[in-house]
Amino acid sequence: MTSTKASPVIAVYGATGHTGGYLLEELRRRDLAPILVGRDADRIRAAADAVDLPGADVRVADLTDHAALVTGFTGADVVISSLPAYVEHGSAVLAAAIEAGAHYTDMSGEQLFLKRVFDEFGPRAAAAGVTVVSGITDSNLPGDLLAHLTTRRVTGPAEVVLSHLSNSGGNGSKGSAETVFASLDWFRGGGWHYADGELRTGATARHDKITFPGHTEPTAVAKFPQPPVLTIPRHSEVSYVEGVLATSILDTLSGFTAELIDALPDAPSADLRYDLVVDAFGADGHRVRGVLSGVDSYRDSALMAVETAVRLSEGAAAPGALAAAEAFDATDFLDALAPFGITWRIEETDRAGDRA
Repeated sequence: MTSTKASPVIAVYGATGHTGGYLLEELRRRDLAPILVGRDADRIRAAADAVDLPGADVRVADLTDHAALVTGFTGADVVISSLPAYVEHGSAVLAAAIEAGAHYTDMSGEQLFLKRVFDEFGPRAAAAGVTVVSGITDSNLPGDLLAHLTTRRVTGPAEVVLSHLSNSGGNGSKGSAETVFASLDWFRGGGWHYADGELRTGATARHDKITFPGHTEPTAVAKFPQPPVLTIPRHSEVSYVEGVLATSILDTLSGFTAELIDALPDAPSADLRYDLVVDAFGADGHRVRGVLSGVDSYRDSALMAVETAVRLSEGAAAPGALAAAEAFDATDFLDALAPFGITWRIEETDRAGDRA
């Protein structure tokens, strides 16, 4: 007698945006009929029709209506939240997913929201028997997984530096700009870094120059609030973790105003190739570098979120709020991205920082 495994039921909140479209395309590619939840049924159906996704279960729920959100997520194995500015809007979807008994993931990129996920919602998720893996983006997921792999190749405790490098010079979406603007002071101040067992603030980066893959000269960088600063110490022996970004990009982000954001196009540039770089320095000075090279920051984040949701539906991860490397095997997950043109590698170096 042959048994067949039922396809996971995945609910999506925020399917009508730019990244939401990539989520729907990937769900269609996997032959998954999702539950689509949002404020406007007509817009949701139009988004589903745009990617030829028939049979989607459309449910209406506003972020301010907790009961409707819970009803909307009832019956789902996993909820994917796709929103701008999670620090303002994200808690409503997460709280409802937990109450509905669904595992949860999102594409947030905000340290402040992730801290709340672990501190406030982690215990609630554990009590409900569901798993929450927040912050699945082209930076956060590979940053966490590559740190797990690289820190184990150096003598601990390791010092870890993460950076995201745009290889196209293109602009992001209006939603990304809204996310930064919602926590503008936090982004300007550099957010948290991890040092000596605790999260600390302070605008000065320990590493102010990085020679990126394919570059011969170092790039000036400054501290940036990368969410893996919070997740990496959960699973790896580290003394210090910081996120940095090219100062040229940070200068642009710091100049955001409400008027400027209103004038931005909804969609980002067409060319959004990038490298996510993780440098792990051992206590003896030896450095190991992990690099993930991607095709499109928004598409890739959506692909990673769907892969996360499918894996969560299998129920193998422990309940509660987890880092990606706590929930999944790092190598296996990164390898699963190869069919989409997303590649990764580990570079061993000597103590001077040159490739061995």
